[in-house]
Formats: sequence, C-alpha cells, structure tokens
Amino acid sequence: MELDDGTTRALGFPEFLWLARKCVQVIHVVGHYTPARCGIAHYTSRLVDALAEAGLEVAVLSRAGEATDAVPFWLLPSTTWSTSSLLTLLRIAHRRHVDWLHLQFAPGSFDRRRRVGLLPILSKLVPGTPRIAVTLHEYGGWPLAPPKPLAPLANRALGVGEKAGWFDRETLGLLSASDLEIVTNPDHLARIQALSPRLASRVRIIPIGPNVTSDLTSATTREEARSALGIPVDRFVAVFFGFVHPVKGIETLLVAMRNLHQTRPDALLWIVGGVESLALRGSEARVYEEKIRRMIAELGVAGVVDFTGFLPDPIVALRLRAADLAVLPFNRGATMKSGALITCLSFGLPVLTTSGGDLDDLRHAESIWFVPPRDPSLLAQAISQLARAEGVRRRIAVCGQAVAGRYQWPSIARQHREIYESASASAERPMWSSA
Repeated sequence: MELDDGTTRALGFPEFLWLARKCVQVIHVVGHYTPARCGIAHYTSRLVDALAEAGLEVAVLSRAGEATDAVPFWLLPSTTWSTSSLLTLLRIAHRRHVDWLHLQFAPGSFDRRRRVGLLPILSKLVPGTPRIAVTLHEYGGWPLAPPKPLAPLANRALGVGEKAGWFDRETLGLLSASDLEIVTNPDHLARIQALSPRLASRVRIIPIGPNVTSDLTSATTREEARSALGIPVDRFVAVFFGFVHPVKGIETLLVAMRNLHQTRPDALLWIVGGVESLALRGSEARVYEEKIRRMIAELGVAGVVDFTGFLPDPIVALRLRAADLAVLPFNRGATMKSGALITCLSFGLPVLTTSGGDLDDLRHAESIWFVPPRDPSLLAQAISQLARAEGVRRRIAVCGQAVAGRYQWPSIARQHREIYESASASAERPMWSSA
C-alpha cells in the first residue's frame, strides 16, 4: 500500500492507532530489515517487540526487508542511503508526528554508506523533525581515511575536532549531533573514551538481549526437548549457536571434535546457524559453507556433527533446551556484545568459550569456562572434562544464567522507554548538543 509520503506500507496497521495515542512514538531505522540474515535486524525485531509490550508506539523503517507480524514496517523508496533518502526519512517522521527516529547503526547494515552519519545534522536544519537517537552496534573498525598526501595534516585537524566533540571519523555526526547516543557494551565506550572524552560523556550503555528466548519452546526440561528431537537422554550433546562465519572458530571446533571422537565416540555436536548474512554474502557464503561441509567429511566426523543451517527460532530454542554444553570458540574471544553468548547463558546452558573483552561478572570455572582461541587440542580436552563433570556444568550454568538475567528484553525496553520519555519531556531541543 502506498503512503502519502511515498513509502510502501509492508504491514497493515490502522493509521488512527498510530496517531491517536499520546505515548512516545519511535521509528527504528535499520539498513536492511532481514532478521534471518542480519544480527542488527534480529536485535531490532526483538527490541521493538519488547518496546511495544512496554506501551510505546513503535515502527520499523528500512530501505530493504520484509514485515513481521508484531509492529508496522515501512520501506523507504530509495535504492541507496543517499542525502535525498535521509531527507525523505525526516519528512516521513515529521508527517507521522514521531517523537524519535532511532538509528540502529552498523556500517555493513547500511551498505557502508558514510552519508548516514549526516542524519542528526540534517535533522537540526529541517524544521519540525523529531529527535534523533543512535545505537552503535560496532565501533572502532571504520575510520575515515584521508588521501595519503593530505593524511598528516588532515589527521591532526580531525583529531582536534574529535577531542572537541564536534564529530568523529567513524560516524561523522552520529555521536556528536544526535539527541541520544547508545552503545551496547563497555568495550565500545572505552574506544570512544580513548578518542574523545567529550564524546564519551554523552554516551549511555544499554546491553543487547538474547537472540532467542526460552519461552519459544513448550519443552521446559532437557528430557522433554530430547524426547521431541528423538535424542537419547544419556547421550552428551554440545551445541554451537550463531552465524557460521570464519571468525567464529568453527574450524577449530571441528578438529576438536575429531580429537574428542577418539575418546568420546558418543559425543554429538550441533552447529545451529546459517552462513549467509550481510557480513558474508552470496558466493562468499556458499564457498565458506562448502568448506565447512567438506571439512566435516574429511575429518571423519559426519556421524557426530550435525550442521543444521538456519533454523526458525522455536526450533533453535528446542535444540538449546536439549543440549548439555554450549561451545563458542570465537577466534577473537567472546564479549557481552555476543547475542549468541547471552542466549546460551539465558537458557541455563554451561558455556565453554574464549575470552576477548568485557564479560561482566562471568568468571572461569564459576559461571563460564574459558579456553585459548585457535587451539583444538585444549578445546577437545575442555569438552571432554566438562562432559565428565555434570556437577561442574550444573554449577557454572546456574551462575551464568544469573549474570544473563541482567540482559533480558523487558529490562532493556524499560531503559529505552525511560530515556525516551526523559528527553522528550524537556521543553526545548537544543540546536546542537553539547558535552
């Protein structure tokens, strides 16, 4: 259905319901709204559902994607994230009397179009536009690089502007000119702090939540889940959950399973997750999936490794409920920005992983189990040790689940609502935010 501002409504929603209520109204803007292939889109789908349950009027707007059943979804009539498309976005928000435009930003989600960083600046130049919020899901890997002949002078000038809090090389005006700036973990805040204390002073941390929640399966016990899947209750099952990408340590895990198979031939590994995503597309995804499947065959573990590919969330929930141990051997180490880690902890699964950054109160042998990255021998030993130690698994699972309790969607939605309403209650919107 065509809207009067040129967008296409991808999900029927009575207009009077959107405009008549007096609560805070927020449009979440995502580069590609394909939750099955993009972690940012999946996060956004869970967040808007939680915000709607918390009583906010929410919608999702994107240049590409598909509707879900929960909230309105609109397509932006543009083939790219151009200045013109940003102005169209502001016009849509103005006509819909929106309180906030909330940008869920990662470079890859927006096709690495740096121009998106101009949105909060444009909003201050266009009368009647809503406040701008941004959540940075990535930070530190995409700085603006001046031409080499100008680099020394340009970098000095850019550094002065960053320390003054006027802009930053990675997001242009998203950190300096938005009305609300959010990161999802302390590691990203520390990177901003190192760049510019003025910019960091404006930033709030609101964590991500689990990708999949336990209420999506009717199985409440491991035994019920195994019965539904036809898995014997006495078989040891490890599970990897998440996108199957080169940085996830899958190759290390497969070699570890070959080693483990010599002493625990009954041990089973589920690799639960798809390959293709916005980070790994088309032929690259196909080549990597072929590599992993060929490796499974060559290592002789086809009978004990089940590479499922993408599964619907309820089936993922059932598999996680049935497993004995989650194994996440990330090459760069796990942090609390990993939705897969939070998901496994939330299910009460003991987690074996690699450390890489901020992990809240997770401690080795207390609430999680750590191994060095890229070491299949030590990984196999750790899996074998935990497979034999049911009491240890139970203890770290309980403690890990307690930590994951801080990363649940109702709490995350409440934090968003509080800051939306607090900022919306202020009488004036400054022309330019200051530190």
